[in-house]
Amino acid sequence: SVIDGDSFKIANDQTIRLASLDAPGTEYCFGKESAAVLNKKILGKKVIISDIKTDRYGRVMAMVYVNGISVNEYMIKNGFALHLWDTSTLKKELSAANDFARENRLGIFSPECYQTEPPNPKCAIKGSIIQTTKKKEYTMPTCDRYALTVIEKYKGEDWFCSEAEAKKAGFVKSPNCK
Repeated sequence: SVIDGDSFKIANDQTIRLASLDAPGTEYCFGKESAAVLNKKILGKKVIISDIKTDRYGRVMAMVYVNGISVNEYMIKNGFALHLWDTSTLKKELSAANDFARENRLGIFSPECYQTEPPNPKCAIKGSIIQTTKKKEYTMPTCDRYALTVIEKYKGEDWFCSEAEAKKAGFVKSPNCK
């Protein structure tokens, strides 16, 4: 059974997570589509699981193949997942797949999920999540580095119409704002 766009359970109820990538949660931009594609790619099919490792959380991570095709690479290349730093044997292929999806603005890199301009000009406060710390920060148009901040909705980032709205969603003012 498929859990989301990067995790599934095999017959013995063991959860397998696709290695070297991160798909959006089903509640985020392109998350449902990602899960649906993984479902279509693997459900009811014979999958080959290789390069099995566990991550720091104890999760089983693997490269997954169906009919000799890398599911990991397919998910990344078509914009259903983001390539993460890795040391796998497919590192170059997965990195190239990520570049392809980004350059062609596919899936999570589409204007729907990857935004530099607010869909509503009256709601221009950027709510971003710092990857290393998971800290939620908001940046207003008058703040330093505002133009460099991209809203990646597939990660749970979003736009806000007021500081109060950003704070209510759990974001704090960025230190780049004086």
